[in-house]
Amino acid sequence: MNKLFFYSALIADQISMIGLSKAQAIKPGSAILPPPPVNIVIDGDIKEWGDSLRFYNAEKKINYSLANDKNNLYMAIRIHDRLDQMKILRAGLTFSVDPKGKKKEAFSITFPLTVQGSTPMAVIDNSGETTKQERDDLMRERLTSLRGIKVEGFKDIEGDMITTSNTYGIQTAINYDENGALICEAAIPLKFFHADDPTKNEWAFNFKINGTSRPRANNQENEQMERPGGRGGGMGGGRGGRGGRGGGNRGQSLHSADNGELAKSEDFWEKFYLAR
Repeated sequence: MNKLFFYSALIADQISMIGLSKAQAIKPGSAILPPPPVNIVIDGDIKEWGDSLRFYNAEKKINYSLANDKNNLYMAIRIHDRLDQMKILRAGLTFSVDPKGKKKEAFSITFPLTVQGSTPMAVIDNSGETTKQERDDLMRERLTSLRGIKVEGFKDIEGDMITTSNTYGIQTAINYDENGALICEAAIPLKFFHADDPTKNEWAFNFKINGTSRPRANNQENEQMERPGGRGGGMGGGRGGRGGRGGGNRGQSLHSADNGELAKSEDFWEKFYLAR
Protein backbone atom coordinates (compact mmCIF):
# COMPACT_ATOMS: atom_id res chain seq x y z
CA MET A 1 0.00 0.00 0.00
CA ASN A 2 2.87 2.38 0.86
CA LYS A 3 4.60 1.62 -2.44
CA LEU A 4 1.39 2.28 -4.35
CA PHE A 5 0.97 5.64 -2.60
CA PHE A 6 4.62 6.54 -3.29
CA TYR A 7 4.41 5.81 -7.02
CA SER A 8 1.06 7.59 -7.36
CA ALA A 9 2.50 10.70 -5.72
CA LEU A 10 5.60 10.54 -7.94
CA ILE A 11 3.53 10.31 -11.11
CA ALA A 12 1.34 13.21 -9.96
CA ASP A 13 4.41 15.36 -9.34
CA GLN A 14 5.81 14.56 -12.79
CA ILE A 15 2.53 15.44 -14.46
CA SER A 16 2.40 18.69 -12.52
CA MET A 17 5.97 19.61 -13.55
CA ILE A 18 5.19 18.86 -17.21
CA GLY A 19 2.10 21.05 -16.97
CA LEU A 20 4.09 23.95 -15.53
CA SER A 21 6.75 23.58 -18.22
CA LYS A 22 4.20 23.68 -21.00
CA ALA A 23 2.33 26.58 -19.46
CA GLN A 24 5.44 28.82 -19.35
CA ALA A 25 4.15 30.12 -16.03
CA ILE A 26 3.62 33.89 -16.12
CA LYS A 27 5.29 36.00 -13.44
CA PRO A 28 3.04 37.01 -10.54
CA GLY A 29 1.59 40.47 -11.09
CA SER A 30 2.11 40.42 -14.85
CA ALA A 31 -0.83 41.57 -16.94
CA ILE A 32 -2.31 39.39 -19.64
CA LEU A 33 -4.18 40.90 -22.57
CA PRO A 34 -7.88 40.13 -22.76
CA PRO A 35 -9.56 38.70 -25.85
CA PRO A 36 -11.02 41.30 -28.22
CA PRO A 37 -14.66 42.31 -27.99
CA VAL A 38 -17.11 40.01 -29.70
CA ASN A 39 -17.71 40.97 -33.33
CA ILE A 40 -15.06 43.70 -33.20
CA VAL A 41 -14.96 46.04 -36.20
CA ILE A 42 -12.06 48.43 -36.84
CA ASP A 43 -14.07 51.53 -37.68
CA GLY A 44 -13.07 54.18 -35.12
CA ASP A 45 -16.20 53.50 -33.07
CA ILE A 46 -15.24 51.87 -29.77
CA LYS A 47 -18.71 51.07 -28.47
CA GLU A 48 -17.96 47.34 -28.58
CA TRP A 49 -15.00 47.86 -26.21
CA GLY A 50 -17.41 48.81 -23.43
CA ASP A 51 -18.15 51.95 -21.44
CA SER A 52 -14.47 52.88 -21.25
CA LEU A 53 -11.19 51.61 -22.61
CA ARG A 54 -9.65 48.96 -20.36
CA PHE A 55 -6.18 50.36 -19.58
CA TYR A 56 -4.92 53.71 -18.30
CA ASN A 57 -1.46 55.29 -18.43
CA ALA A 58 -1.24 57.42 -15.29
CA GLU A 59 1.73 59.51 -16.45
CA LYS A 60 0.09 60.67 -19.67
CA LYS A 61 -3.48 60.29 -18.41
CA ILE A 62 -4.51 58.35 -21.51
CA ASN A 63 -7.08 55.57 -21.77
CA TYR A 64 -6.34 52.81 -24.26
CA SER A 65 -7.08 49.16 -24.95
CA LEU A 66 -5.02 46.25 -26.23
CA ALA A 67 -6.32 42.77 -26.98
CA ASN A 68 -5.46 39.70 -28.99
CA ASP A 69 -6.90 36.48 -30.31
CA LYS A 70 -5.10 33.70 -32.20
CA ASN A 71 -4.94 35.77 -35.38
CA ASN A 72 -4.66 39.47 -34.58
CA LEU A 73 -3.40 42.11 -32.18
CA TYR A 74 -5.88 44.93 -31.57
CA MET A 75 -5.47 48.46 -30.19
CA ALA A 76 -7.66 51.46 -29.49
CA ILE A 77 -6.81 54.82 -27.94
CA ARG A 78 -8.85 57.91 -27.09
CA ILE A 79 -7.29 61.40 -27.37
CA HIS A 80 -9.18 64.32 -25.82
CA ASP A 81 -6.43 66.95 -25.84
CA ARG A 82 -6.90 69.37 -28.74
CA LEU A 83 -3.21 70.05 -29.28
CA ASP A 84 -2.49 66.32 -29.39
CA GLN A 85 -5.34 65.90 -31.83
CA MET A 86 -3.74 68.50 -34.09
CA LYS A 87 -0.40 66.67 -33.92
CA ILE A 88 -1.98 63.37 -34.90
CA LEU A 89 -3.92 64.99 -37.70
CA ARG A 90 -0.70 66.37 -39.13
CA ALA A 91 1.90 63.70 -38.31
CA GLY A 92 0.00 60.60 -37.22
CA LEU A 93 0.01 58.25 -34.25
CA THR A 94 2.76 55.60 -34.17
CA PHE A 95 1.96 52.24 -32.56
CA SER A 96 5.12 50.18 -32.00
CA VAL A 97 5.49 46.58 -30.89
CA ASP A 98 8.48 44.63 -29.57
CA PRO A 99 7.61 40.90 -29.21
CA LYS A 100 10.76 40.45 -27.07
CA GLY A 101 9.61 43.03 -24.54
CA LYS A 102 12.78 45.14 -24.77
CA LYS A 103 11.07 48.44 -25.60
CA LYS A 104 12.58 48.63 -29.07
CA GLU A 105 10.52 49.83 -32.02
CA ALA A 106 10.89 46.48 -33.78
CA PHE A 107 7.58 46.82 -35.64
CA SER A 108 5.48 49.95 -36.04
CA ILE A 109 2.56 51.42 -37.92
CA THR A 110 1.89 55.16 -38.22
CA PHE A 111 -1.55 56.46 -39.14
CA PRO A 112 -3.58 58.35 -40.28
CA LEU A 113 -1.49 59.77 -43.10
CA THR A 114 -2.45 61.37 -46.38
CA VAL A 115 -1.89 59.28 -49.49
CA GLN A 116 0.55 60.71 -52.01
CA GLY A 117 -1.33 62.39 -54.83
CA SER A 118 -4.53 62.94 -52.83
CA THR A 119 -5.84 66.33 -51.78
CA PRO A 120 -4.75 66.96 -48.16
CA MET A 121 -7.57 66.93 -45.67
CA ALA A 122 -8.42 70.10 -43.81
CA VAL A 123 -7.54 70.31 -40.14
CA ILE A 124 -10.43 71.35 -37.94
CA ASP A 125 -10.59 74.64 -36.07
CA ASN A 126 -8.99 73.72 -32.75
CA SER A 127 -10.05 76.86 -30.86
CA GLY A 128 -13.14 75.28 -29.31
CA GLU A 129 -15.26 72.14 -29.02
CA THR A 130 -15.56 69.77 -31.96
CA THR A 131 -18.81 70.37 -33.81
CA LYS A 132 -21.06 67.81 -35.44
CA GLN A 133 -20.16 69.35 -38.81
CA GLU A 134 -16.46 68.72 -38.15
CA ARG A 135 -17.12 65.11 -37.23
CA ASP A 136 -19.23 64.68 -40.37
CA ASP A 137 -16.42 66.18 -42.46
CA LEU A 138 -13.98 63.68 -40.99
CA MET A 139 -16.29 60.74 -41.68
CA ARG A 140 -16.56 61.74 -45.33
CA GLU A 141 -12.95 62.67 -45.97
CA ARG A 142 -11.19 59.90 -44.04
CA LEU A 143 -12.11 57.51 -46.86
CA THR A 144 -10.25 59.60 -49.42
CA SER A 145 -7.49 61.66 -47.82
CA LEU A 146 -6.45 59.79 -44.69
CA ARG A 147 -5.86 56.31 -46.05
CA GLY A 148 -2.08 56.15 -45.63
CA ILE A 149 -0.31 53.81 -43.19
CA LYS A 150 3.46 53.85 -42.75
CA VAL A 151 4.83 50.42 -41.81
CA GLU A 152 8.30 49.67 -40.44
CA GLY A 153 9.98 46.39 -39.51
CA PHE A 154 7.55 44.11 -41.38
CA LYS A 155 9.73 42.05 -43.73
CA ASP A 156 6.64 40.48 -45.35
CA ILE A 157 5.32 43.85 -46.54
CA GLU A 158 6.71 45.47 -49.66
CA GLY A 159 7.65 49.10 -49.22
CA ASP A 160 7.00 51.30 -46.22
CA MET A 161 3.65 52.82 -47.22
CA ILE A 162 0.34 51.03 -47.62
CA THR A 163 -3.27 52.20 -47.54
CA THR A 164 -6.35 51.22 -45.58
CA SER A 165 -7.37 49.06 -48.55
CA ASN A 166 -4.20 46.92 -48.28
CA THR A 167 -4.32 43.16 -48.79
CA TYR A 168 -2.11 42.34 -45.79
CA GLY A 169 -4.91 42.45 -43.25
CA ILE A 170 -3.59 45.51 -41.40
CA GLN A 171 -6.57 47.66 -40.45
CA THR A 172 -6.70 51.22 -39.12
CA ALA A 173 -9.51 53.69 -38.53
CA ILE A 174 -10.12 57.06 -36.90
CA ASN A 175 -13.26 58.85 -35.82
CA TYR A 176 -14.61 61.31 -33.29
CA ASP A 177 -16.86 60.19 -30.47
CA GLU A 178 -19.86 62.16 -29.27
CA ASN A 179 -17.69 64.09 -26.79
CA GLY A 180 -15.23 65.32 -29.41
CA ALA A 181 -12.47 62.86 -28.48
CA LEU A 182 -10.64 61.41 -31.43
CA ILE A 183 -10.41 57.61 -31.56
CA CYS A 184 -7.58 55.72 -33.25
CA GLU A 185 -8.12 52.00 -33.73
CA ALA A 186 -6.03 49.28 -35.42
CA ALA A 187 -5.56 45.55 -35.95
CA ILE A 188 -2.37 43.77 -37.05
CA PRO A 189 -2.12 40.06 -37.96
CA LEU A 190 0.12 38.27 -35.44
CA LYS A 191 1.85 36.28 -38.18
CA PHE A 192 3.81 39.36 -39.25
CA PHE A 193 5.68 39.43 -35.91
CA HIS A 194 7.21 35.97 -36.53
CA ALA A 195 7.11 35.03 -32.84
CA ASP A 196 7.67 31.28 -32.39
CA ASP A 197 5.65 31.24 -29.17
CA PRO A 198 3.73 34.53 -28.88
CA THR A 199 2.70 33.81 -25.27
CA LYS A 200 6.18 32.94 -23.93
CA ASN A 201 7.48 36.46 -23.26
CA GLU A 202 6.06 39.82 -22.31
CA TRP A 203 5.51 42.08 -25.31
CA ALA A 204 6.28 45.80 -25.18
CA PHE A 205 3.90 48.32 -26.75
CA ASN A 206 4.47 51.99 -27.45
CA PHE A 207 1.96 54.72 -28.26
CA LYS A 208 3.57 57.84 -29.75
CA ILE A 209 1.85 61.12 -30.64
CA ASN A 210 4.18 62.51 -33.29
CA GLY A 211 5.25 66.13 -33.22
CA THR A 212 5.01 68.23 -36.35
CA SER A 213 7.19 71.10 -37.52
CA ARG A 214 4.98 72.29 -40.35
CA PRO A 215 5.64 76.04 -40.75
CA ARG A 216 2.85 78.38 -39.79
CA ALA A 217 1.35 80.69 -42.42
CA ASN A 218 0.02 84.20 -41.94
CA ASN A 219 -3.19 84.48 -39.94
CA GLN A 220 -5.57 84.69 -42.88
CA GLU A 221 -4.03 81.74 -44.70
CA ASN A 222 -3.73 79.78 -41.46
CA GLU A 223 -7.42 80.28 -40.77
CA GLN A 224 -8.20 78.72 -44.13
CA MET A 225 -5.90 75.79 -43.45
CA GLU A 226 -7.31 75.05 -39.99
CA ARG A 227 -10.99 74.95 -40.87
CA PRO A 228 -12.90 72.23 -42.76
CA GLY A 229 -12.66 72.97 -46.46
CA GLY A 230 -9.26 74.63 -46.01
CA ARG A 231 -6.04 73.67 -47.73
CA GLY A 232 -3.94 71.62 -45.33
CA GLY A 233 -3.74 69.03 -42.58
CA GLY A 234 -4.74 65.47 -41.71
CA MET A 235 -6.99 63.84 -39.01
CA GLY A 236 -6.56 61.84 -35.74
CA GLY A 237 -6.69 61.27 -31.83
CA GLY A 238 -8.35 62.01 -28.31
CA ARG A 239 -7.14 62.06 -24.66
CA GLY A 240 -8.11 62.83 -21.09
CA GLY A 241 -6.56 66.05 -19.77
CA ARG A 242 -2.98 65.83 -18.52
CA GLY A 243 -2.30 68.62 -16.02
CA GLY A 244 -5.30 70.56 -17.30
CA ARG A 245 -4.86 69.45 -20.89
CA GLY A 246 -8.36 68.11 -21.31
CA GLY A 247 -10.65 68.57 -24.28
CA GLY A 248 -11.75 72.04 -25.25
CA ASN A 249 -10.08 75.44 -25.10
CA ARG A 250 -6.73 75.47 -23.28
CA GLY A 251 -6.90 79.20 -22.54
CA GLN A 252 -5.57 80.17 -25.95
CA SER A 253 -6.54 79.47 -29.52
CA LEU A 254 -4.49 76.65 -30.97
CA HIS A 255 -4.13 78.83 -34.07
CA SER A 256 -1.53 80.65 -32.02
CA ALA A 257 0.02 77.54 -30.48
CA ASP A 258 3.78 77.70 -30.15
CA ASN A 259 5.54 75.74 -32.89
CA GLY A 260 7.72 74.33 -30.14
CA GLU A 261 4.69 72.67 -28.56
CA LEU A 262 3.53 71.28 -31.89
CA ALA A 263 6.99 69.86 -32.56
CA LYS A 264 7.10 67.85 -29.33
CA SER A 265 6.41 64.12 -29.57
CA GLU A 266 4.91 62.29 -26.61
CA ASP A 267 4.93 58.57 -25.98
CA PHE A 268 4.62 55.83 -23.38
CA TRP A 269 5.51 52.13 -23.16
CA GLU A 270 3.50 49.33 -21.58
CA LYS A 271 4.20 45.59 -21.23
CA PHE A 272 1.75 42.70 -21.40
CA TYR A 273 1.65 38.98 -22.02
CA LEU A 274 -0.54 37.94 -24.93
CA ALA A 275 -3.63 35.87 -24.21
CA ARG A 276 -3.28 32.17 -25.01
